[in-house]
Amino acid sequence: MKIQFRWPPSPLGLVNPFNLALAAPTTRSLLLGSWWLLLLVGVAVPMVVLLVDHLFFAGASLERIREVGSAPLTTRLLIVPYSGVLEEVIYRLFLATLVAWMGYLAIRAFVFEAKAKQLAQWLGILVAAFFFGLAHVGNLPNVAHPIVRAVTLNGILGIALGWIYWQRGLEASILTHMVGIIVLYICVPLVM
Repeated sequence: MKIQFRWPPSPLGLVNPFNLALAAPTTRSLLLGSWWLLLLVGVAVPMVVLLVDHLFFAGASLERIREVGSAPLTTRLLIVPYSGVLEEVIYRLFLATLVAWMGYLAIRAFVFEAKAKQLAQWLGILVAAFFFGLAHVGNLPNVAHPIVRAVTLNGILGIALGWIYWQRGLEASILTHMVGIIVLYICVPLVM
């Protein structure tokens, strides 16, 4: 008997191993046709985060952006794939998917199959976004309300990346995350 490992468990994701859109011809076009969406979200969401930071947290994130922006370009370029891949694997592929799967198992008895999938995915997105935010508290621990700030600002990014993950696959969330890092730590320091 052959055991086949599926993550995310069916019917939660794109029904490909590791939620990779490129893994199957049926979802490959979904990813390839979404380049504009990945670019739009990768640029727009960091701008929204900076606006929210300015309005509610006195622009505290600019301190971190300037700090990272003063690092050599090679260091900042290394942060792009490192953060994009590592954080998406941890927070979307494993945490969001695990929470969504457990949520799906609990919810499906009470609601229709399609609604259970959507509710479970959003549960996974929100829980992963919360922990994604908590993981970034250490970036600026000495500002006012560091936990609320990190969870709010990084949570916005986490929600956007989680939605991209469930709709377009792991590769899409990684690419979107990398575009966001480029915007924040390479482009913004050029104008600040």
